[in-house]
Amino acid sequence: MSKFLAMAVAASALMIAAPASAQSWQNINERQARLDQRIDRGVQNGSLTRREAAQLRAEFQEIVRIERAYRMSNGLSSWERQDLDRRFDALSARIRWDRHDNQDRDWQNINQRQRELDRRIDAGLRDGSLSRVEAHRLRAEFQNIARIEQEYRRNGLSQGERRDLDRRFDRLSYRIEAERRDRDNRYG
Repeated sequence: MSKFLAMAVAASALMIAAPASAQSWQNINERQARLDQRIDRGVQNGSLTRREAAQLRAEFQEIVRIERAYRMSNGLSSWERQDLDRRFDALSARIRWDRHDNQDRDWQNINQRQRELDRRIDAGLRDGSLSRVEAHRLRAEFQNIARIEQEYRRNGLSQGERRDLDRRFDRLSYRIEAERRDRDNRYG
């Protein structure tokens, strides 16, 4: 009798565990939404190029195609589900890698540029080589560049747009130096 009871308990435990494990598996729509968000954030913040995002989305579409094929053969078997999980995990790792691969390690982001330009403007105000009006104009010019960068990032920052921003930052940097050297605002 105890053997029968032990088998019944084991069988009921398996029945309870099976639905729980099925529920923990994220369906394709949930994973797609999460991965799409990560790709979109990467494009918006410049950590992914448009080309990288397109390649990642193509990889995702391949996983979708494979899942459809698996489902057409009487639903997903546990092996097919594991295969899809491995593929999703690999894609997730690729997104993480592409977002942190330092393809723009030589390119300063807007916050780094702002800190550097603010530091130089503040130094000019402290030593009297910039007037408050000049500092205000230079900061307004920087804010204009920041708005342009934000607009560019809506669709992902292309290399051409980066070059345009670099030219604008370089011109602003030159203007800060020129304003600080022009001596028309020196005190005393």
